[in-house]
Amino acid sequence: MKYDRWSSFGLAACILFAAVPDCHAGSESIGASVREAVAATGLKKAALAVSIREASTGRSIVSVRGGEALAPASNMKVLTTAAAITVLGPDFAFSTRMLLDGDRLTIVGDGDPALGDPALLAESTFTDASGKVHSGLDIERLLDTWVASLRAAGVKRLREIVVDDRIFAREGAHPSWPKDQLNERYCAPPFGLNFHANSIGVSVAPRAGAAPEITTITPKAPWMAITNKGTSRTGKNDKNTLWFARTPETGDLTLYGNVKTKLESPILVPVGDPSLFLAQCLAHRLRAAGVSVTSARIATAADATPAGKPIGPVLRTPITTVLEHCNFESDNLYAECLLKRIAFAKTGTAGSWALGARAMQGELQARIGRASDAFVVSDGSGLSRENRVTADGMTLWLASVAQDERIASRFIETLPVAGQSGTVRKRMKEINPAVALVQCKSGYIDKVCCLSGYVTASDGTRLAFSVLANGLSEAGAVGKAKKLQDRICAILAEELAARRSALGG
Repeated sequence: MKYDRWSSFGLAACILFAAVPDCHAGSESIGASVREAVAATGLKKAALAVSIREASTGRSIVSVRGGEALAPASNMKVLTTAAAITVLGPDFAFSTRMLLDGDRLTIVGDGDPALGDPALLAESTFTDASGKVHSGLDIERLLDTWVASLRAAGVKRLREIVVDDRIFAREGAHPSWPKDQLNERYCAPPFGLNFHANSIGVSVAPRAGAAPEITTITPKAPWMAITNKGTSRTGKNDKNTLWFARTPETGDLTLYGNVKTKLESPILVPVGDPSLFLAQCLAHRLRAAGVSVTSARIATAADATPAGKPIGPVLRTPITTVLEHCNFESDNLYAECLLKRIAFAKTGTAGSWALGARAMQGELQARIGRASDAFVVSDGSGLSRENRVTADGMTLWLASVAQDERIASRFIETLPVAGQSGTVRKRMKEINPAVALVQCKSGYIDKVCCLSGYVTASDGTRLAFSVLANGLSEAGAVGKAKKLQDRICAILAEELAARRSALGG
């Protein structure tokens, strides 16, 4: 995920625009160009807000409806990820461990969203009992490593496997998330112990004249019930329309739709309770390895604090890995785990939506003061339509983060690079990276399209920007909003090039 960046980036962004000749004239030129670009969208029903300011000083350059509170969609992740690295620290790592107490094995969760994530397993590391560090895993090897650790310790019988995920409140999906989308992978709720992206991978292939064949389930879970109501039509006009429904009470799955061709990669389908699913996966593999397991369950309020002898690998995920995946892939599960982990860090009690929102409001107040009064924190990802931010507040936040020497460079490098990576890899390719680099976070939910981040010149000069668009109900409105966002970034890149030229650069 890493991309080459100039060595002068990050903390080197200390050149003050006040030192640039005719700076205010340049600001007036930017303002005129931005207002012209907003008017050119032709969007009459939309709410369009733009804010641009100097990252090194916080001075506002442009504000168009900058104080209006609007829904941010996934731009909310800019707040959540920066708050997480502030509160938890740039060297923090999530840590998942096992404790053996007699015939009880406890798996202690730390809210790590990356545990067993198939997208990151190949990059993961673990330390075995001898202290040797290993890298690169798949989900079956990860589980087998735990099994091997127990067998090597001479464990032949376990009365119970307990998953202690009490670091987070067990709240399920956020009450404001779209009810008709809760079966989707991007609506998988956070738990104190997350596993395999809180999903199973299901591979499916067509089967002539019959329901499609479920070829593999990853990780292997033979006890999981999947009702197959799909079809295998392969006619000219048929398509792959496969989808899964999940029964909330039991977690049982039902396959619907058509499978015309074998899928290239498994479909990730959310499981109802990832903590319990992990306990079941481990119990199944231990029994297959000759270790008797009587039961597997989730810790309750009546359980004491986990105790026992550490056993097996301690699995660690650096916070920067989580932040980068959250921002590059716009992963909602990662953002929500960060929000609840912030809450736990600040309160010492189980992280919840409410405590996370309160903790985020505190971080907003600390960084942007009264500008935070207009913000509403509902969740950490932006999936909730109840979140509210202002464009001016977003750029104040971004400027404050850029000035924070403890976290600035490490946070900014977790943002996707326009034309190169993440959700903006296909956008703004016309901006010459030798002139300016656009590091930003996109955001989209129905009728909402936003973009916030930084435009940085090769000499380290940096502008913070936020372009929020709500009420995109007109035909082609989302495309026009994206075009506006890209045009504004191009305007800023052109201004930075002009300033450098004025200095003889």
